[in-house]
Amino acid sequence: MDQTYRIFTDGSAIGNPGPGGWGVVVIQGKKRWEMSGAHRWTTISEMELVAAVQALRSVEGRARIELHSDSEYLIYGMRAFVSRWQRQGWRNRRGTQLQHRELWTELIELNTSLPIRWKWIKGHNGHRDQARSDELAYEAARSLCVQQKVAA
Repeated sequence: MDQTYRIFTDGSAIGNPGPGGWGVVVIQGKKRWEMSGAHRWTTISEMELVAAVQALRSVEGRARIELHSDSEYLIYGMRAFVSRWQRQGWRNRRGTQLQHRELWTELIELNTSLPIRWKWIKGHNGHRDQARSDELAYEAARSLCVQQKVAA
């Protein structure tokens, strides 16, 4: 059986910041599952990171992982920038404190313990699984908007 996990993640925020959601599609051999969640007040960037964390937490064992995302912030952050951010005291090139440090730290820990290939995929390009992760993220964010209007 193929032990490779192919993961597709996306994040969404209505208003950015605003109600947000994350979506994940995981494929492992013939198994496939989806996950999503929402946060009342957040940004797209934060939801992109949360989607990756949640997806990686769902992986069992030390199987190979291909994590696909349309977020350059996530993919290039993990591929190239995170070690520099750490050396610079979690500050970016402008010297500004990097946001979402706790999520980056967890991603670093997961990346150390799991064999992950971080792959950027163009968003809204017709890829079925990436499109589905986008739908899940948006539906999760939208559900908060509906709940807030009903409660108001």
